[in-house]
Amino acid sequence: MKEPSEELIEQIAHDFTQEHMMCSQVTFAYAAKKLGYDVDTAKHMASIFGGGMMNGERCGALTGALMGLGLKYGHSGPEDKANEQTLQAKKKALEAAFMDQYHSLLCKDVIGANFGTPEGQKKIQEEQLTKNCPLLTARVCMLLDELL
Repeated sequence: MKEPSEELIEQIAHDFTQEHMMCSQVTFAYAAKKLGYDVDTAKHMASIFGGGMMNGERCGALTGALMGLGLKYGHSGPEDKANEQTLQAKKKALEAAFMDQYHSLLCKDVIGANFGTPEGQKKIQEEQLTKNCPLLTARVCMLLDELL
């Protein structure tokens, strides 16, 4: 997985802390901006997917990136159905690179606690388990640079 610049990591850390964005919002907004779509709408659409949909499931940064791939390679009717193979190949490449780095696609495995339980939320806060999320999210954005 390609390493992001310090500038990108700092920008994403700012988005997390100052803008109160979730990882899913950051990656989907990144893709939307890159593809010329409205970034504010992208942030709204992705707001529910952070923290593994707030229950520790599929990593929100990954989910936002998958939504970004759908923006570029998705299909909405028979006239663009041919994109489906490209979309599936890009999805597999994204997930494989993520698995190579983090050994799981699940938020609760990657950060070590589950947003969906009171105990998990307490552990996340007390141990600052999301401190590595800006780097993880920046890495996913770098993957998007390669895949979009």
